[in-house]
Amino acid sequence: MIKIITDSSSNITQEEAKTLGVTVMPMTISFGTEEFRDGVDIGFDEFYEKMATSKEFPHTSQLTEEQVEEAVKKVLAESGENDEIIIMPLAAVLSGSYDRCKSVADRYDRVYAYETKCTTVMLKLMVWEALRNADKSAHEVMEILDELRPKLRLYAVLDTLDNLRKGGRLSKTVAIIGSVLKIKPVITFGPDGKVELISKQFGINKGISYICSTVDKNKIDFTKPVYLIYTATDKNSETLISKLGIEYSEKSNICPVIGTHNGANAAGIVYAEK
Repeated sequence: MIKIITDSSSNITQEEAKTLGVTVMPMTISFGTEEFRDGVDIGFDEFYEKMATSKEFPHTSQLTEEQVEEAVKKVLAESGENDEIIIMPLAAVLSGSYDRCKSVADRYDRVYAYETKCTTVMLKLMVWEALRNADKSAHEVMEILDELRPKLRLYAVLDTLDNLRKGGRLSKTVAIIGSVLKIKPVITFGPDGKVELISKQFGINKGISYICSTVDKNKIDFTKPVYLIYTATDKNSETLISKLGIEYSEKSNICPVIGTHNGANAAGIVYAEK
């Protein structure tokens, strides 16, 4: 059997982790000198409320080797002698966490670090697939994940540029011009896990319409979870799913470590293609 360790960017809450039998390592969010463990010391709703009222812009920290090793030792202690562990952190291009996970994994015989090349509910979907094949060997599971990752799709429209500006990912001038013109970026994740801008739409509704025109409903693999995603409030995501006219498995508020960069009122969808 395999055991899965992931991080809180996967959008798997600590409560869900207990039900699924996975270990979720909480990443750290800071508001000035205040530090919170994602999903442990601060919940999703609480985070967005604090982000809306705090004078301090939140910042995130990657996992430390100590955190990873602590999680690995705990899972090993609770596992059988033939069990294997796969650590599935967010994409290496988004954080140094993967390198730390690999460094720790290389010290143990039955532990492997897998480069997921994604984050948020895309990562959750990959964890779901790994658990579905938990009776296979770690190498077999990782081959299955290698086949799944190119089929995963995420499309999301952001309602604000403020977080990208405050996080240093967008200049103040561009952010101001974008806000005045009501430009809404539509994003996806590239093959390596890097966030890619695929369109700029004038207004949230046009951004939603762009996503609807991009999603090929005939290619969606409904044997796997289809996630409707949002940040802080689900109004725009409800508009999106209404226009798409499809069934979804779960509606998820995006976790704090990712919501920090996206800002409130984003809306999107995550699914696998056939």
